[in-house]
Amino acid sequence: MLKEAYNNQLDDVDVYVGGMLESYGQPGELFSNVIKEQFQRLRDADRFWFENERNGIFTAEEIAELRKITLWDIIVNSTDIDEDEIQRDVFMWRTGDPCPQPMQLNATELEPCNYLEGYDYFSGSELMFIYVCVFLGFVPILCAAAGYCVVKLQNSKRRKLKIRQEALRAPQQKGSVDKMLAREWLHANHKRLVTVKFGPEAAIYTVDRKGEKLRTFGLQHVDVVSVEESATNHIKKKPYILMRVPSDHDLVLELESYGARRKFVKKLEDFLLLHKKEMTLMEVNRDIMLARAETRERRQKRLEYFFREAYALTFGLRPGERRRRSDASSDGEVMTVMRTSLSKAEFAAALGMKPNDMFVRKMFNIVDKDQDGRISFQEFLETVVLFSRGKTDDKLRIIFDMCDNDRNGVIDKGELSEMMRSLVEIARTTSLGDDQVTELIDGMFQDVGLEHKNHLTYQDFKLMMKEYKGDFVAIGLDCKGAKQNFLDTSTNVARMTSFNIEPMQDKPRHWLLAKWDAYITFLEENRQNIFYLFLFYVVTIVLFVERFIHYSFMAEHTDLRHIMGVGIAITRGSAASLSFCYSLLLLTMSRNLITKLKEFPIQQYIPLDSHIQFHKIAACTALFFSVLHTVGHIVNFYHVSTQSHENLRCLTREVHFASDYKPDITFWLFQTVTGTTGVLLFIIMCVIFVFAHPTIRKRAYNFFWNMHTLYIGLYMLSLVHGLARLTGPPRFWMFFLGPGIIYTLDKIVSLRTKYMALDVIDTDLLPSDVIKIKFYRPPNLKYLSGQWVRLSCTAFRPQEMHSFTLTSAPHENFLSCHIKAQGPWTWKLRNYFDPCNYNAEDQPKIRIEGPFGGGNQDWYKFEVAVMVGGGIGVTPYASILNDLVFGTSTNRYSGVACKKVYFLWICPSHKHFEWFIDVLRDVEKKDVTNVLEIHIFITQFFHKFDLRTTMLYICENHFQRLSKTSIFTGLKAVNHFGRPDMSSFLKFVQKKHSYVSKIGVFSCGPRPLTKSVMSACDEVNKTRKLPYFIHHFENFG
Repeated sequence: MLKEAYNNQLDDVDVYVGGMLESYGQPGELFSNVIKEQFQRLRDADRFWFENERNGIFTAEEIAELRKITLWDIIVNSTDIDEDEIQRDVFMWRTGDPCPQPMQLNATELEPCNYLEGYDYFSGSELMFIYVCVFLGFVPILCAAAGYCVVKLQNSKRRKLKIRQEALRAPQQKGSVDKMLAREWLHANHKRLVTVKFGPEAAIYTVDRKGEKLRTFGLQHVDVVSVEESATNHIKKKPYILMRVPSDHDLVLELESYGARRKFVKKLEDFLLLHKKEMTLMEVNRDIMLARAETRERRQKRLEYFFREAYALTFGLRPGERRRRSDASSDGEVMTVMRTSLSKAEFAAALGMKPNDMFVRKMFNIVDKDQDGRISFQEFLETVVLFSRGKTDDKLRIIFDMCDNDRNGVIDKGELSEMMRSLVEIARTTSLGDDQVTELIDGMFQDVGLEHKNHLTYQDFKLMMKEYKGDFVAIGLDCKGAKQNFLDTSTNVARMTSFNIEPMQDKPRHWLLAKWDAYITFLEENRQNIFYLFLFYVVTIVLFVERFIHYSFMAEHTDLRHIMGVGIAITRGSAASLSFCYSLLLLTMSRNLITKLKEFPIQQYIPLDSHIQFHKIAACTALFFSVLHTVGHIVNFYHVSTQSHENLRCLTREVHFASDYKPDITFWLFQTVTGTTGVLLFIIMCVIFVFAHPTIRKRAYNFFWNMHTLYIGLYMLSLVHGLARLTGPPRFWMFFLGPGIIYTLDKIVSLRTKYMALDVIDTDLLPSDVIKIKFYRPPNLKYLSGQWVRLSCTAFRPQEMHSFTLTSAPHENFLSCHIKAQGPWTWKLRNYFDPCNYNAEDQPKIRIEGPFGGGNQDWYKFEVAVMVGGGIGVTPYASILNDLVFGTSTNRYSGVACKKVYFLWICPSHKHFEWFIDVLRDVEKKDVTNVLEIHIFITQFFHKFDLRTTMLYICENHFQRLSKTSIFTGLKAVNHFGRPDMSSFLKFVQKKHSYVSKIGVFSCGPRPLTKSVMSACDEVNKTRKLPYFIHHFENFG
């Protein structure tokens, strides 16, 4: 190959290649000559080398003599040692030499030579470096553990508060309470550790370790208590005791020992004697006792079999579904079901009602055909079959029989009045007056031309229900308490007949076009959020990349880059990004600025309502870069700790130490400004982020708020963090200066009312644990309806402030809030102003901060607005609706765009928010221009095709037709039973107000409510038809 490559010309071979080819394990001929020649040239070039004859120092004879000089000659001529006192070969010792030696010295007797190596400056810092890494890793874990303990502490306080509330509500009983630990036997091998409490009233309670009541074993209406104890023939097994009364399930307890059981029986005997009750005690075999025990859990399981078999026999099983089998055989299970019967209490529980409800009594009498006081399996099965497959006439007959109390074949007005009252009782609202009931019944008789009669036959009743005959086709009984139902509860939306919604025929579109419309709609609805999120992340990433490139390439040859490597580029890049993110957080919390901006057109281009969501996004981004920055600096400080003094002097001029001081990892982390502030910043960051978790924020709000105030220390330390200039000049102040000034000014504006003590004008305790506080309005305080304030009370914890919506209207000369007692602070507030506890001489004051802008304050900017309130989330609308009707009725808001408002109130029942009914009643009186249309939806109810719901719907329809008001609230507002079909309703509004380009939808309440409204807006907007729905929301509760 070489011959071919070089044409057999040796002179053409490359010198290096040829030299390498002739070298095998050692330099070849060429390299040997080259190396030898190089050394000879070095030698000959040294003019002081003795062999160099050209320097003229030594002659040839002298050079020859110098070559003969040995170490012996040097020693003898330079010391006092004589010639015969040392051998000629000084390195070797032989026998007879003048200088005796114990042995010949050789290399094996010498210490091994150490290889030449550099000094390890990191030596001794390994353990501390590991400790620091473990400590920083444990900081978030410790913070999470502290947050968990805080949540548990607050839950414990809430339980204790609940127990105290129950104790205050319950009648006071004298006497001490005996307690004893035991295990309650539920069924099979299921047990739970409980504390058994005797009294003080005639009842035995089982309480868990948290103090929550698990069960009440009532003895009020019992004269004799049967007690069974397990036989003592099972010495190795723990003893059991069973208590049985006729009106309740059995209570079975497992005691630790037979001595503990004797003690329990003695306490039980004394307790029963105190309440003048008798006890029968008998010994039973343990297995027999447990087999016969009818505990609540065992009974519940048996009832599940009961209802499941009844519905399975009626409707059959779904395709592929198998019946679940119990431990017993199939025949045994069927026999158990056939022998099971329902008491009135169990039947009421299956219907989700109380045993003493009038409807339950009437329905129970209809189903219990043999009138033996219990409903057998066959009787229940026949009823279910009738409702599911029976004819409309058969269902009407059941209703007729329920009204016919005396079973004489006719219904008089008194019996019909009693049925009406039972329906009102079901609706959990205020009872109707006699005049209203009489008016309703007379109107129903008059509608069918029976005003001359005082009673109804079955044919008359059918005539009266003829208008609603179609509603009875699909009716049934919603046994939600039994967890078995043939009615599809997922479609339990209210009947929307009052909206006259017609089915809209949409042209079928290709799936690709439908997807494209959905995509475009999403972009249009979220264009502002998408734009600003895109802009935020572009700026954040650009800042990171700019610093990264600078330290990676522009400063590649600096000492800092050489020592720390690419880690300095990562830490400086992340420092720039997190500085931007942390500074931006201040702007998102400048509430007065955000509130003010909502009054200007600029709010159309900035999603101000999403400032909290953006605050969370920016905070999570800052957290990511903070962790990256921390990890990078731990690596950087490791590299710095491995450097010599000379390298460190080149690194920075800001750190000085003595020449004999060796800085280790602890010096850089805990004895420099950068290291110390960095560790403190990491700890503060972990505390703030962990305590900002939604669970802690919801259950321990005070701790969340107090930990969030550490942001002051975080920003101060961030300003100090870079002053040591270890890795470069500080840059945080460049990002912080603008937002810091704006936020400081915003806080100064808030101080104008924060420390102003406002007098309490009036307080009112309302149902559902709501308190209304009316207090003085500060001079020159302007606000819009729908805004909120942060409020504190000087009577307790004056510095602890909580956010509440103002329910007073802007034109009123006072401020008011409706506050629901949920947490410790709100309960303290309610209890403090309770007339039973309140002392008028104390004269507490209210302090507020705000007002701040809410998601509902822009209602007046839309010509048509839809407002949806649920739960305590109706509080903003108390102010908005009052402000709306006042402005429109007095022409005060002549320039306001809003011409029509639909208000949908979604609540479990009227009874929960009676105070809001009073607000709506006042609003309806003032609404002379009919700008407002109200609809009320009752959700904590039965299925829309349930018998009870259908009858309520018929009564409400009749009463609305007669008196133009609701039978349940006395309002003009229409009542609906079930959840609203928001999509259908928005399509109705869209069709009715097609002349506008956009409609504002405002929702406030629990998160599922606002999500459902948002989904409905998205669904309607996908059709690409005008008007367009714009959703604003706030989450309460």
